[in-house]
Amino acid sequence: MQKQDNPAGQKACKRRWSKKQILLLSFLLPLGVMTGCMVVFQVEPFGDNSFLIIDGLHQYIPFYSVLYDKLKGADSLFYSFRAGLGINFLSLFSYYLSSPLNLFILLFKKTQLNMAVSLLLVLKVALSGLTSGIYFASKTKKPGLSVLLCSFTYALNSYMVGYSWNVMWLDVIMIFPIVIMGIERLIEKKDGRLYGAALFYALYCNYYIAFMVCIFSVLWYLLYSFKNIRQFFVRGMSFAFYSLLAAAMAAVILIPAYLGIKETASGTEMGLPDHGWQTGFADLVTRQFAMTTPISHDNFDGNANLYLGVFMVFAVVLYICNKKIPWREKGKSILLLALFYVSFSEDILNFIWHGFHNQFGIPNRFSFLFGFVLLTMLFGALEHWQGIKNWQVVLGCLLGVSLLYVSRQYGDAPLEDGIYAVVGLLLFVYGFIFFILSFDRRYGKYHLALFGLIAMVEMGTTAGLGFAHNGQINVPKFFSGTKDMEQAVEALDDGTFYRSDLADARIVDENAWYPLNAVGLFGSTANGKMVTMMDSLGFYTGCNEYLYKGGTPLTNLFLGVKYIYFHPEDIMHTNFVYKDTFGDFDVYENPVQNLSIGYMIDDSIRDWYHESAYPFRVQNELGTLGFGVSELFDGLAISDPETTGCSASRTNDGEYYFEYQKKQNNHMVFTLPVDRAMENLHLYYDGTQVENAEILVDDRMVKQGDLDGYILSIGRVEEGSKVTVRFKLKGETPTGYVRLSAADFQTEAFNKLVQRMEQRTMKMEKMDSRHITGTVTAASEQTLFLSIPYDKGWKAVVDGKPVKTGKIGDAFLSVPLTEGTHHVALTFTPEGFTVGGKISLSAVIVFMGICFCFPYFRKRQKEKEERERKEWRERLIADPEFIHRKNGETAEDEETKDICYTGDDRKKE
Repeated sequence: MQKQDNPAGQKACKRRWSKKQILLLSFLLPLGVMTGCMVVFQVEPFGDNSFLIIDGLHQYIPFYSVLYDKLKGADSLFYSFRAGLGINFLSLFSYYLSSPLNLFILLFKKTQLNMAVSLLLVLKVALSGLTSGIYFASKTKKPGLSVLLCSFTYALNSYMVGYSWNVMWLDVIMIFPIVIMGIERLIEKKDGRLYGAALFYALYCNYYIAFMVCIFSVLWYLLYSFKNIRQFFVRGMSFAFYSLLAAAMAAVILIPAYLGIKETASGTEMGLPDHGWQTGFADLVTRQFAMTTPISHDNFDGNANLYLGVFMVFAVVLYICNKKIPWREKGKSILLLALFYVSFSEDILNFIWHGFHNQFGIPNRFSFLFGFVLLTMLFGALEHWQGIKNWQVVLGCLLGVSLLYVSRQYGDAPLEDGIYAVVGLLLFVYGFIFFILSFDRRYGKYHLALFGLIAMVEMGTTAGLGFAHNGQINVPKFFSGTKDMEQAVEALDDGTFYRSDLADARIVDENAWYPLNAVGLFGSTANGKMVTMMDSLGFYTGCNEYLYKGGTPLTNLFLGVKYIYFHPEDIMHTNFVYKDTFGDFDVYENPVQNLSIGYMIDDSIRDWYHESAYPFRVQNELGTLGFGVSELFDGLAISDPETTGCSASRTNDGEYYFEYQKKQNNHMVFTLPVDRAMENLHLYYDGTQVENAEILVDDRMVKQGDLDGYILSIGRVEEGSKVTVRFKLKGETPTGYVRLSAADFQTEAFNKLVQRMEQRTMKMEKMDSRHITGTVTAASEQTLFLSIPYDKGWKAVVDGKPVKTGKIGDAFLSVPLTEGTHHVALTFTPEGFTVGGKISLSAVIVFMGICFCFPYFRKRQKEKEERERKEWRERLIADPEFIHRKNGETAEDEETKDICYTGDDRKKE
């Protein structure tokens, strides 16, 4: 009987989308949503805004500016003087800028850099959809709705929306599904090439997020469903080998990065915290229903971006209850979800996941891994949709309602009632669709298509609302002066090296955005010793930052600061004199000429006590011990303050310990009588719980606002005047301290210091981003002080002979010299780069050799297996009872079965 034609079936087959089409949609659908967000929120080129908010504005864009100029100018990536008095740029590059996709910015003009990085962000989000689509497509023979929905959700979940401004993380998140795909290929096909290449890319692009991927990869391997113990150990050796090989290929970045991290403030604090809990189950559940409020920045470490769609409630239930999915797979997913839930809240596990590092305002940065596990469960449920039962759907609905109740009743920060209403409605809609599906298998694919459409509308809409909640920055507001600054720098360039900075930057690393040799730096790779030194000198500092705010005539001289740039709205008293105006910038010049990057300093500077909490004393000792000029700052006695709502007791000069008596209207008021005219009065205060300050001279407001932690120049104060310093205290803790000091800067002593330093100046011959050469004369055995952060990468050659560099104040670079005139040459090569480069080159050669030889060995292996199959078949024909079990299969293990039967034999079975 001849088989009848089935035109309807043939048409259905033709309508089925190919794998390539599905993968193309996996890329295009997130790209379409992101492009729509660009249009709606007027992100460049559709307006004047940018996606780069928070640190994206204050750090990443300025660092992209440095990279752009280096690439355009073919400059070395080893070092830069654009920020921080000089920085190991390779260390910074390894965390922020190492993605190969960053070459995309070279297609744009410098003034279009914000647009370029926003487009790069959009591209990486879309590519994340593609790579996740590739992974899920590899898990099925008929990729379709399940692949599209999972890839769409991976690209546009709340983690991606909330943290997308961390553009340097997105490469690792993008490549992560391929890493997991590579692990599974290594196990199933004995081919570790994809895993090695993908892990290398992740480690190279951003070692920090890649560290989290490495932990997850080990867990994924350990929980994988192996056929037998032998396979676990044999593949385990391959897994370890390719993991180490990937790390070795990235060693040229990883080793310098690791050595750089050790020099940061957080790099010295690697001890585990005490056990504790940040948040509870109800609050974590709440974050999974937070449809419109992704976290972009939060100082509460227990928060997390966990939203991947309301439908995930059904995904978990339908996955666990599906009889067609092995319990080993279910157990793996349940264990991983439980581990993540604990890790989001428990301090020790959370600390480990974050690379033995505190989170600092961006909580639970590894939660994208949790989302991936949920997506594998969603994929499994959709792939086995025929096994969905009506009681499973009812159970999913009950679970969803229960979780909403727990979130609403027991969460510390429940959502708005409107969101709960929308979530409840979506639970009903999804439950209704699955309930109908459980009865109507015939049109099951249509029901699934409707479910997928609604689910993607939910994710796309929520992503748009999330970007609306995040907000965008207005590019002209922060970067309108770019051309003015470039014009100013070009006009003021006299061929010598000097430093410049901004009186009050609009963005923290604004100095790095412009082509300035600058003082301040805000970045994760900031040198910890330099942060401590700048704090001691009276500059504004944070955990990983030190800014120009707090400069004095003395520090301007030592650091070689020649120009200060003022925005129209800036107000700062300084001894600099007006130079010129360029558009939005007024330029002021240091009255001291002949500035240099290096000076000969007396060896008695070794006794400098530079960790004092009183910066005027620190600067006085610098002048006294280094150049024999004392009392540059003449200190004022501090009288006890008047207090309101608190009591204060003196613990040191100008230092007071206070206790609250009332929780409102808490103030401390210091009054400084002036018994002589002062040319340049300076104040400095720091303390805990200081919210606001007001500084008045004879009841005239001089400064107000957040002035805590850096030196303030008040200017001339006449004899008989009264200086009032008033603090408003927050009252967040029952006790605290405030420290206040004041001093008059002595111009006569300073002029004497200037004369001595001019006689000890290093005369520059040549200088670029990593080379310094010049001559200097030592009157005796002295030390060449260089206003450059100490780094082991700097190597010194004096008169043609290598000399070991040293430190001044445990932070500044120095070179010991004997009496006489010397030629000094310094060259910077990042510590660890040479050995890392050798390791990487060797590893790449090994990996390329594996890639080249693998097809040959695979062919030999297949030929060997074919010969063995032929021998087994001949033996089976000769003796049919030789192997006899269910369906004629061998009693040996699965690998033996593979040898016995060809693919055609299996099809016949």
